[in-house]
Amino acid sequence: MSHGYLILALSAIPLAAQHSDTALKNSFQSTDDRIRGGAFYRSQCASCHGIDGKGGASGPALDTGHFRHASNDEGLFRVITKGIAGTSMPGFSMNGREIWQIVAFIRSMNVDRAGSAVADSAQAGAQLFADLRCQNYHWFRGAGAPRGRDLTAIGSRLNGAELLTALIDPSAEVAPQYWQWRATTNTGETLRGSRLNEDTFSLQILDHIGKLRSVAKASLKEQTLERRSAMPSFKDKLSAQQLNDFVAFLQGAIQ
Repeated sequence: MSHGYLILALSAIPLAAQHSDTALKNSFQSTDDRIRGGAFYRSQCASCHGIDGKGGASGPALDTGHFRHASNDEGLFRVITKGIAGTSMPGFSMNGREIWQIVAFIRSMNVDRAGSAVADSAQAGAQLFADLRCQNYHWFRGAGAPRGRDLTAIGSRLNGAELLTALIDPSAEVAPQYWQWRATTNTGETLRGSRLNEDTFSLQILDHIGKLRSVAKASLKEQTLERRSAMPSFKDKLSAQQLNDFVAFLQGAIQ
């Protein structure tokens, strides 16, 4: 985990409950929660505890189900949020749900050693990348669509949670260069693509097949600019495990 001690305001958890005799229960244990927790784990925890949870130079193993400073899920929550005094374990400034999702992922490693399959997961994600023909739309390691978004180092720019969001809700945040331009010409032809530049009399677009075109404004009957991604959502097309595999692949793509 990264260094420095951070304080978390646990707005989602009443203070009184933190001091009760009944241990708090993790309400975020769905498959999606574990996937998101795994993404947070890889971006925040793996450098110390190992990508597979088996421990590292400065952090103990987390895949055994036995923890020196926690006996239940609430204890794990407290360790992650407050850190451990006198050790290299800091507290983390994340919201309560994100912390519980990390706890859920750690527990999944204890139950089925999911963390030990990270390499296999990334390999499965690579196969998905090929099967879905992503290189028809993206540039990756020197090959693919020349003008498509370069995914070679995407894992260095986006963390696991952000990558997951990009897969299941690609229009959540779209840079202007990826907004979708659509137009109908005076002759009834439909044009679509990304608008690259515009002057007084013409538009320069990258059409949907990757061809650079200059379109005279006078030739257009109507045009619209949609602030959404052309990439489809994989939320209902890929299983939770496949999404996890895809994220694992994209995170490892920089290596």
